[in-house]
Amino acid sequence: MAALPPHYASAIQFSFGDSPELADELLALVLAGKKTATCGALRDYGPGKEPLPQVERRDLVRNGAGQPACVIETLSVQIRRFDDIDPAFTDREGEGDYAAWRDGHERYFARNGGFSPDMDVVCETFRLVEVLPAGRPVYNLVASPIFIVTDIESDGPTPLHNSMLSFASVAIEADGTRHGTFEAQLLARPDRTTNEQTMAWWATQPEAWAATTANAEEPAVVMPRFADWVEILPGPKVFVAAPMIFDGLWMDHYLDEFAGTRVLSGPFKQRQIFRGGGICLYTMAGTLRGAPYLDWGMSKLPAEFYGHIAHTHKAIDDAEGFANVLVELFTISRSLPPITGSASDFR
Repeated sequence: MAALPPHYASAIQFSFGDSPELADELLALVLAGKKTATCGALRDYGPGKEPLPQVERRDLVRNGAGQPACVIETLSVQIRRFDDIDPAFTDREGEGDYAAWRDGHERYFARNGGFSPDMDVVCETFRLVEVLPAGRPVYNLVASPIFIVTDIESDGPTPLHNSMLSFASVAIEADGTRHGTFEAQLLARPDRTTNEQTMAWWATQPEAWAATTANAEEPAVVMPRFADWVEILPGPKVFVAAPMIFDGLWMDHYLDEFAGTRVLSGPFKQRQIFRGGGICLYTMAGTLRGAPYLDWGMSKLPAEFYGHIAHTHKAIDDAEGFANVLVELFTISRSLPPITGSASDFR
């Protein structure tokens, strides 16, 4: 069994359920992003028993074999009567509709000390923080990536000299399932200047400029809020931009500067909110269209791919359109034969 990272050596460890089979079943729901809540009888917590969950504490979840498989962080804790637990909570448990949840938990409590509709229950919500080596095989099978499709607007071509003025993101799965949006306007950085050509272009876009600069906030406030929004979404998150070299570069720079994380994953920052190297929608669209490189371009895609959302240079409009494009491209991708062959020499 792989050694635990040192910072988890003293963390509390537990398994879901009351059998190895149930532990694995519920762990898979957590790793799939479908289970973000759990509950237990209050009588089972206390001195000499399992400690009560605490907000912001990080615990290790073991699989059915007793191996630490993932890390979760407690978001909220409430003690409620069993009969007072509502579907808003049980839906987060990810174990079926309310009737199925109630039936399963009545039977669970009955075989573990007794059930009563008036019994006190500890209701905890949590988020998945990290998948450990023992959980990785299951995670790779069950997790559905959420793609954070992002568009930015700026007052120049480079974050080294200019400022990002606004950005918006759409969280969406490959099948079109949506998980919300994020948008913000940013104050220009005092240590940056504007680009003359870019500002001349903005002068031709008064409506978009007004939307881009309204209610602007400090980047040091917005970027951590965005990172928190991404991190709390279920499952692995993948950054998407069109093109990655522009919008992705800006977001990577601002996240690094103001939120202590990056668009890329890897041995760069301890906080990893995205998986892999991201997706360049420009490249994906060009290759799946089967077009020669010099004929690539987002404008070459039919309006239907965008869901007939106009490219207005308002970040949220453009992110919404690009999110629709991503879903269309995944539909094309799924229709293609898979590439198989010998094991890669890439290391």
